[in-house]
Order: sequence, then structure tokens, then C-alpha cells
Amino acid sequence: MRREPASLGAVSMKQLLSAILVALALRPGVSLAIESSDLAGTWVHTRIEVGGNAVDDDSVNSAEFEIGNGKYTFRMGDNTARGTLKLDTSKTPAQIDLTEVEGRNVGRTLVGIVETTADGWRLAADMAGGSRPDKFASDGGDSHVLATYKRKPGTARPLRGLLISGGCCHDYPGQSTILTEGISKRANITWDIVMDPGQTGTKHKVSVYKTEDWAKKYDVVLHNECFADEKELDWLERIVKPHRDGVPAVVIHCAMHCYRAPTNDWFRFVGVTSHRHGSHFDYAMTNVAPAHPVMIGFPANWRTPKEELYNIEKVEPTATPLATGWSHETKRAEVNVWVNQFGKGRVFGTTIGHYNHTLQDPAVLDLLTRGLLWSAGKLQENGKPAVGYGVQ
Repeated sequence: MRREPASLGAVSMKQLLSAILVALALRPGVSLAIESSDLAGTWVHTRIEVGGNAVDDDSVNSAEFEIGNGKYTFRMGDNTARGTLKLDTSKTPAQIDLTEVEGRNVGRTLVGIVETTADGWRLAADMAGGSRPDKFASDGGDSHVLATYKRKPGTARPLRGLLISGGCCHDYPGQSTILTEGISKRANITWDIVMDPGQTGTKHKVSVYKTEDWAKKYDVVLHNECFADEKELDWLERIVKPHRDGVPAVVIHCAMHCYRAPTNDWFRFVGVTSHRHGSHFDYAMTNVAPAHPVMIGFPANWRTPKEELYNIEKVEPTATPLATGWSHETKRAEVNVWVNQFGKGRVFGTTIGHYNHTLQDPAVLDLLTRGLLWSAGKLQENGKPAVGYGVQ
């Protein structure tokens, strides 16, 4: 039997449960090495206790959370709430502070503790605004809650994406936002971004590459960097080895002009060789592989806005051209979209992307999303995301 918490006055059980559920937009921080992306996705509760008593409510049973990139959206019936979180993983159990920024309780911060479970996580908190609990139980008072959650059936853990950005000649801060937000609106993916501050030249060792297993925790890496004069062979091998061993990749625009070491390993990785580009002009693109899953939905013919078309000197035998751009300067169709197999790793590449206005175009963002999903093995033959990897 349910009972109203005596100490909460006029606060209804449904309001209390709403606040409890909203509190679950978090990532766990127990002693295990848990990433926020491990708990991103759509979640439902399996059990809620208030004041030592289990709660059952149809509206609660239908509630959902969408969690990702440090934010949450909670929906229960007509009630929607959004918020931000602060997590302290140095404590055991991990401590969570959740602040609602949109909804019925804007500005309220809930403090609690969280930990992972076998199939999700659980939260303990005092909904009356008391002190942070020190154990996972609800019997400390009528406002104490313990909520346990699991992933919504039919949904998948989001892909964990790493965007590496920075270097010469482009608006990389702006492009990082365009790419991560644009792709996340189309696919089930969360992002980490590495863009070392102050690096706008052609020579720099990106900080993330200093660790040999830099790509270990990611499902796909998007290279949108421009460091042509970083040519050390050992450094290059450190970058390409994870991809050769199977980590999927997406390479955009100036990535094709990076790491011009004495060997051709970088160009074997990206799939094409290019050392120059023409002037800036809009150009006609042709979809040369309309049946390929990446190109399904892309127009047969499409004209870019003002762009920078790279001159392609060689296409690797492991690469398959998907689209070309006509250059009035070279008088030929330059490959500008392709897929490549580099060792065990799949690579999607495009030389599109000098200007922000090009990357913002819905046709380009759709193309990049399909290419990313293809590289990660999450694109169906019909060009649609695999189950669980579209927008949830």
C-alpha cells in the first residue's frame, strides 16, 4: 500500500515521484572506471521505495529518461523536466548534485548518492532537502527515497565517440559544436572532444595521443584536425595503430592533409592521398554509389556552397569512392566521399568541410551520420541506423 510522506505537507506523491525520477539524470561514479557514456541513453525504473515502502504508480511506470552529454530530459505524462548535474567520483559512494533548469522546480538542487547495479544504477536521496544519504536505503524517514533503474527495452547503449579537433586554417571550435550536436540529433551517440587550447598551427602533438591506448574506450573516432607538419614516424604509428587494430574512424577535410611522414601510413589509413586543393568555389557533386548504405538518401546530384575541393592524387585499393566533385581547375571529377578498410578498421572519409556553412547543411550532416554509423557497424543496408542507434 502506498502512503503520502507525512513530512512533505502539500507535496503530492506524484510530485515527489517526479522529483525522484528527474534525479536519475546522472552518471555513476563508484570505484570502478565508469564513464558517463555507459549510462547515457533511455532509462526506466525497476523499483522505487519511499520511507521504506515500495511505490507502484502507472504514471511512474511509463516515465522515461533520456540521458547524454551531461544533461537529461525526464518525461512522465505531461510533465517534462531538464537539468544539469555535478558528480564527485572521488567519494565512495559517488555523490551527485542535480539542478533542474526547466520544469516545475527550476533552480532546485537535489543531492544524493549513486552506484551501478548489474543492469543499470540506483540512487538514494532525501527529497525534503536534508543531508546527503550515506547508504542505499529508504528507511531513514518519510522523504528518503531509493530508486533503481534499467535501460529501456529496445534501446541501446549510445556509441562512445571521440572528436579530435584543432590546428591550422579552420574554425575548429565552431565545427566541433556543429559536428557533435548535429550528429547527436541524428544518431545515438555521446561525445568527448579533444581540442588542445591555443593550437592553430600545422605542428602539434595532440594531447590524447600521448597515451598508447588512447582510443580504447571509444566506439568511433572522428578526426577533424589539421597538423600537416607533425611527421615523426613513431608518433604517426601511435595514431594509426588503434584504427589498424579495429577502432572505426571518420576523417574530414584537412585530416587528409595531416601527418605527412616519410611513410604513406596516414594516407593508407584515410584512404586517399592529397597534397593540395584548388581555389574556393561551389561545385557539383555526383553520387557515384547510390546503392551504398552511406549514400542512400543523398541526392544523385548536389551542389555545395562555397567550398574547398581537394585534388586527389591516389585512391587506395582498399577504398571505394562514393561521390565526386567536379573541378573546373583540374577538369576532372575529384573523389570527395569514400569508405576505406584499414586493417581491421572501417574508415569513412570526405574532403567536404572547409566552411562551417557546409557542415551545417542537413544533407551533409545526414551524410556524415550515415558514414559514422557505417564505420561503427551500426548502419543497415537500407541506409537507416541499426535498431537502437537512431535518435531515441
